[in-house]
Amino acid sequence: MDSKQLNLEDCHTSFIFICKEGFGKSTVEELLSSYDAIKGQVEIRYENIAFLTIYPLDKKEKKFETSKLKLIGQLRGIADYLSILYDSQTAYYMQQISKSVYNLEREFRALIEIVFLKNKGKNWYAKYFEDSKKEQDRAEKRPDCIKLIDNPLDKRNFVDLRAFVSQNINSSKDTILQKLQKIEEKLESYSQPTESDSQELNEILTLLADIKETSDLKRQGVSMNDLYEHLTPTLSQEWQELYDQRNLWAHNYCLFTKEEFSRYTILSSTVLRKVRTEVTLLSLFNDEESQSFMVGNGSINMNLHKIKSEGSSICKLKIKFNLGSDKGYLYEISKATYVDLMDISKILAEFINDKSSSILLSNIKANPFLTGIIKSTVERIINSSAMNNKIEENFEQLQRLLDKEYILEVKKEGINLKKGELNKVETKMNDDLNSLLQKVFQPIESS
Repeated sequence: MDSKQLNLEDCHTSFIFICKEGFGKSTVEELLSSYDAIKGQVEIRYENIAFLTIYPLDKKEKKFETSKLKLIGQLRGIADYLSILYDSQTAYYMQQISKSVYNLEREFRALIEIVFLKNKGKNWYAKYFEDSKKEQDRAEKRPDCIKLIDNPLDKRNFVDLRAFVSQNINSSKDTILQKLQKIEEKLESYSQPTESDSQELNEILTLLADIKETSDLKRQGVSMNDLYEHLTPTLSQEWQELYDQRNLWAHNYCLFTKEEFSRYTILSSTVLRKVRTEVTLLSLFNDEESQSFMVGNGSINMNLHKIKSEGSSICKLKIKFNLGSDKGYLYEISKATYVDLMDISKILAEFINDKSSSILLSNIKANPFLTGIIKSTVERIINSSAMNNKIEENFEQLQRLLDKEYILEVKKEGINLKKGELNKVETKMNDDLNSLLQKVFQPIESS
């Protein structure tokens, strides 16, 4: 989500409605006067059409949405016709969703594409997924340059991307057995067919089609469990919920509530972090033996470490600041991704006014497969003489930067983050562990 916050002082909602007989402008004004958090302006035009705009009273902004929703209920009681012309909160929510939908869809499409391209070659789409019934010609009537680009998944819209998740990712040995059991139960209860049985018959045929499609993929040697760790039935359910929320944005609903936006934000952050975790494992840990992505050997040590949790791998990011005289400070982020590594590195670059590194990290943030460039850039930042000179003396300034630009955003996502001082013994143990890990993984990094 964008860090820009909704300005509650600028919130306003405009309505158009026709009052029931016996009600009019004075009724609406009396209704508005009963609220202590909102004010409104109303006029009657074209003989009987009322136009109303409401906005929050000074220092009552936080109560605006609650009052607005209550007012809608009361207006419905006096109106034969009621419609919303514009709602500034909805406009803000839509703008934020628009940005997040691009990132979420683009990164998910890219993950699918990279994995299949890596494992199945350049003809992966034609071999496994091409289906003219589900595709659209998105290059038609567009600039010629569009026709030069492959991006096969762009032929599929969000609906079909959802189908990919539910059909392929949600299919496993257990789900196939469940479908077969359902078919068996339906056939046992199915005696003489009548007209009312057609729906049940269609359900049986759908289940059989699902199993056939899954079996076809299995015969072709495609196993989602082998290709991904985090694209699971749970993610499929989350994507379905996300799709429902996303539809409110796609169809430009007149009113989007704070509760709905919050639900969308939580879901999109959860799904995006799972997708980015998968990308991190694919980019920074590109073989089974690689367990750690480490940079730094001086004022700062950063270690993105792969660990198993509940059957799948997650990444934990540890950043140790060496403050001299056996003092240290440790940040530990659970369920971290390459984005966390690059965001923190960018803040470190800003801390020492290394603009060139900051700009570079911003430009390559969406491409974590530039692992050599990422590692050399981060090492240049944290091993620089500027960092060594500034870190101990101005560590509090760096902490304020991290709190303002990173930590608050991560906590909003519900990601566990620990931080605190290290004593002499802990500092020595961390130094020994880092030295050991450097020795263990040095052959892997140089091979």
